[in-house]
Amino acid sequence: MPRYLVTADPVASFQPRFDTTLRLMAELLARGVEVDYCDLFTTDMSLETDAWLTALPVQKVLWSDPTRPPYVGLGEVRPAAALDYDVLVHRKDPPVDARYRGWAERFAALDGRLLQLNEPAEVLRHSEHLLPTRFPAYAIPTAHCREFAELRETVRMQPVEAVVKPIGECSGIGIAFFRPDAPEPALWDWWQQYGEAVVQPYQDAVTTRGDLRILTIGRRILGSVTRLPRPGSRLANLHQGASFHAFDPTPRQLEAVAAVTADLVPRGLYLLGLDFIGDLLSEVNFTSPSAMVQIGEVMHKRPEVELVDELEALRRGFVARA
Repeated sequence: MPRYLVTADPVASFQPRFDTTLRLMAELLARGVEVDYCDLFTTDMSLETDAWLTALPVQKVLWSDPTRPPYVGLGEVRPAAALDYDVLVHRKDPPVDARYRGWAERFAALDGRLLQLNEPAEVLRHSEHLLPTRFPAYAIPTAHCREFAELRETVRMQPVEAVVKPIGECSGIGIAFFRPDAPEPALWDWWQQYGEAVVQPYQDAVTTRGDLRILTIGRRILGSVTRLPRPGSRLANLHQGASFHAFDPTPRQLEAVAAVTADLVPRGLYLLGLDFIGDLLSEVNFTSPSAMVQIGEVMHKRPEVELVDELEALRRGFVARA
């Protein structure tokens, strides 16, 4: 029987109503798979990489049930080596800060010796906000601003309004809207708080069609859901009060999904959340893509079953290649 290790934030921070990790662990356990959990914040970062990878503080997952508190049962903490497992599932949420990068760099040192979702070396190589630039035929034009002068000039160049995002954040944190004539002090205040930025032209479709999420594992689409901003807002993130609804992907969106997965899956970015505004790709989420629960509700199915089917297929394929 395969062994899985889930690395994540502290379980106290999980949000059971919409948590993907709890449902993933529950489905694995239902199949008789052995699952352990590692709270990354409890790892000893003073250790050298090799020692760190052989002394991970793990706990056996006894049960996982997002419908009743305390939602997950854990055994005693014990040390384990990453290579004791067949699959590492990384579910640490952004921000992608120095601490996040430190964990990912250590897991990246495993260098293909076991299946990791998603492959840490590739996670470190890319930005969720910038990855659409790899697919310009399908994406919203996206600028990367490393200096304040670049941010100021990029905002000035927008035809109507700029959407400015912190490069390492998620869930709508720090997103701001600036018209081309925005006062420089307002831009500077944003820069002082968040720094390195991603800028895109504002898309009106966000308030009519919403922010469309298509969740994939390998080349398989697990489902889709659209998130509409609450009245008076233009932020379509569920953490910012957006609602979610069913939608059927358009042919153009499906074409983009095929192009993105064909490029990224062979690199080890297996689990992806592709976000569209209208037919244009706005982000490619790969750190810990969510929306599986919302997809299940609007599509009346259990996508975690399909997710684990594909994980097991990937695991078997990885073993066969080795």
